[in-house]
Amino acid sequence: MSDFEEKYDYQEIMVEDISQIYQIANDYNSFYDLPRSGRGDPGDERTYLQAFYRGQSDSSWKITPSICRDTSVDESISEYGDLLFEVMAYNQHYIHATRLIDFTMDINVALFFACCENIEKDAAIFIWSYSPYDPKWTRIKIQCELVNVKKQRISVSEYAEILLQKYPELKDNYTYKKDFYTDLVSYLDHGFMIMQPRNPYLENMRIQRQKGCLYVCGVKFETPIDKMRTSVNAGNNILCPNEPEAPKELDGGNFLVKVVIPARLKNVIMKQLEEKGITKEALLPM
Repeated sequence: MSDFEEKYDYQEIMVEDISQIYQIANDYNSFYDLPRSGRGDPGDERTYLQAFYRGQSDSSWKITPSICRDTSVDESISEYGDLLFEVMAYNQHYIHATRLIDFTMDINVALFFACCENIEKDAAIFIWSYSPYDPKWTRIKIQCELVNVKKQRISVSEYAEILLQKYPELKDNYTYKKDFYTDLVSYLDHGFMIMQPRNPYLENMRIQRQKGCLYVCGVKFETPIDKMRTSVNAGNNILCPNEPEAPKELDGGNFLVKVVIPARLKNVIMKQLEEKGITKEALLPM
């Protein structure tokens, strides 16, 4: 018995043992028919709709990027193009807080991070379905370049000019600049999930061992953009490059399941994970 309900609404479930956690995950994948074909680059067999997991050692915590908990960090990155995301991912796992949110494709990894700390606190596993993107997707660079914008406020049209100067090849994708503005607005406020690179430039053993994926957060807009998404008005939107925000779906949204793990189960779960080779040494190599 998992207590997972076959509905698309947000669910929060308190479990009594580890087997119930696995059953909830199985029921979730079965209900949503995961994994299955989704959007993505043609020929990328990894880009499909699937379940992602995140473990947090205190069930009261919301899902937020680490940079929101350490605003003193300078996120600037000198690298360019495809390497930009890899440096962000490396920083996330080895150097400092970023606007990325860690997820994993392995529920055991999520269980480890849920149970390895705050032993006196109830923990949580989050299950969320998403169609991730390949890190070489053009929009990844566009989203990641926000870390190099020093202005506190900037219009979409201003940011577009910065991008076109740095990546002139973007002009080939749009007949009119207003179409580029609309495209920017369509995802700068939300963000997206990115798979780990298949042939990385940088060695990031942690993301590999953790079977990790990273959600690149969108940013705050000064005014609601619902009425300004059209090509006519899109360029006038004002965004705040240094104020990343987790998507609203990760705060009680549809398709999200929060599995609450009582503190008394943490040691038991950690022992079972150790038997499977899921340990700190395995997941957090130096």
